[in-house]
Amino acid sequence: MTEKTTNCATKTNTNSKMKKFALLLLMLILLLIPTGFWYGIIKDRESYKNEAVRNVASAWGDVQIFGAPTLSFTQTKDKTTETINLLLNNYYTDIKISTETRNKGIYKVPVYVADVKIKGDFTNNYGNLTGKELTLAFSVKDSIGFIEEPVFRVNNGKNEISQDTKYSFKLAKYEKTIPFEISYKIRGLNELFVNMGGQSNKVKISGNWNNPSFTGNFLPTQRNVTNENFEAEWNVPKVATTNVAIVNPETIGRHGYDEIDNGAKIGVSLLLPVDNYRMATRSLKYAFLFITLTFISYFIFEITASNKKRIHPLQYLLLGAAMLIFYLLLVSISEFMPFGFAYTVAAVMTIAMISSYTHFVITRRQNVKFSIVITLLLSILYAFLYTLLRLQDLALLLGSLGLFIIVALIMYATRNVDWYNEN
Repeated sequence: MTEKTTNCATKTNTNSKMKKFALLLLMLILLLIPTGFWYGIIKDRESYKNEAVRNVASAWGDVQIFGAPTLSFTQTKDKTTETINLLLNNYYTDIKISTETRNKGIYKVPVYVADVKIKGDFTNNYGNLTGKELTLAFSVKDSIGFIEEPVFRVNNGKNEISQDTKYSFKLAKYEKTIPFEISYKIRGLNELFVNMGGQSNKVKISGNWNNPSFTGNFLPTQRNVTNENFEAEWNVPKVATTNVAIVNPETIGRHGYDEIDNGAKIGVSLLLPVDNYRMATRSLKYAFLFITLTFISYFIFEITASNKKRIHPLQYLLLGAAMLIFYLLLVSISEFMPFGFAYTVAAVMTIAMISSYTHFVITRRQNVKFSIVITLLLSILYAFLYTLLRLQDLALLLGSLGLFIIVALIMYATRNVDWYNEN
C-alpha cells in the first residue's frame, strides 16, 4: 500500500512539472500572435516613410539617372525617314553634389543638388555632314529637378543655353571628330546613377557626404571617403560593358525617360547609414528565442529555488508582454534618434521593468541573487542581439555559438534536478 502511494505521489509531482512546462509552451505560442501585429506596425511605419520620400520627390526631384549623350541626324531614303546616331567615343562626366537632409514630418530624406559637367567627342563615320542639322541630346530620370537651363558647347564653339535637353546645330565644314560639352544643375534624392555609353567612359563624383555606398555594375577605380566628404572615380572601357548584368534601381521617377533605366551604369547611394525599420524587423525575428530563454530561466528558478517559489502563469504572460513591448519602444524611439541609442534606451527600460517586477513581486525581496541573475541575463541577451544586428556576415556563426553556450548553461543549471521528484 505504501509503495503504491509513493508511486502515485511521484506521478502527481511529475505530472505537475510537465503540466507547468506544457502551459509555458502554450503561452509561448500565444505570445507569437502579437509579433505578427508588430510586423504589420513596422511595415505601416515604413510605408509612411516611403510616402514622405515620395512627397519630397514630387517637389524636389527623384532619384536621378543620367543617360549618355547622343548626337544624331535624320535622313530620308526610299521615302523612309530614319535617325542616325554618331558613335560616342570619349565620354567624361564630372558631378559635384551638395547634400542636405530634408525633414518631412518625423522622417529625414537625404537630398542633393548635382552640378553636372559632361564632355567628350563623337566620331563621324558618315562622310561630309556639312549643312545637315545635327541634334545633341542628353536625358535624365526626373526633369522636375532642373534648377537652371542646360548649357551646350559643340565643336569648340560658344556656349549656348537651351530650354530643352537637346540642342540642334549645323556643321560649317566636314568634321571627322565632333567635340562637345554639356553642363547643368539638377536636384535629386537618395541616389544618382550614370549610364555608360562611350567607347571610353570616365566618371568622377564627389560631394559632402561621409557615408556613400557605391552601387551599379562597376565599383570605383579610385575612392576617398573622409568624415566630411567623398570622391570617387570610374574608368570603364567599352569592352567591360559587353553582356554586363543590367541594374534596375528601385526608382519612382515620373518625368524621365524609361529607356535610361536600362544599360550598364555606375551609381552612388546617399541613403542614411542605418534603416531603423529594417533593423527592427531583424530584431523581431529573435523575439520568440528571447522570450523562451527568459521563461526557461524563471522555470528553472521555480524548480531549483529552496523556498519552492511558485510563479503564476499570468505572471509569465506579463513578463512576455514586457519583452514584446521592447520592439514597439525600439521602433518608436528610433524614429527620433539614432538606432543604437534607441536600442539602448528601449533595452534599459525593458530590463529595468522586468528586474523590478522580479524583485518586488515574484521573489518579494526574498531572493536578491535571482533578481541580479535575471538582470545580468537580460543585459547579456540584448547586448548579444545588438551584436548580431551589427555583424550581419557573422550573425549565423555568433548565433550558433551563443545558442550552444545557452543550452550548456541550462544543462548545468538543472544538473541536480530530479525530474521525478519535486523534493
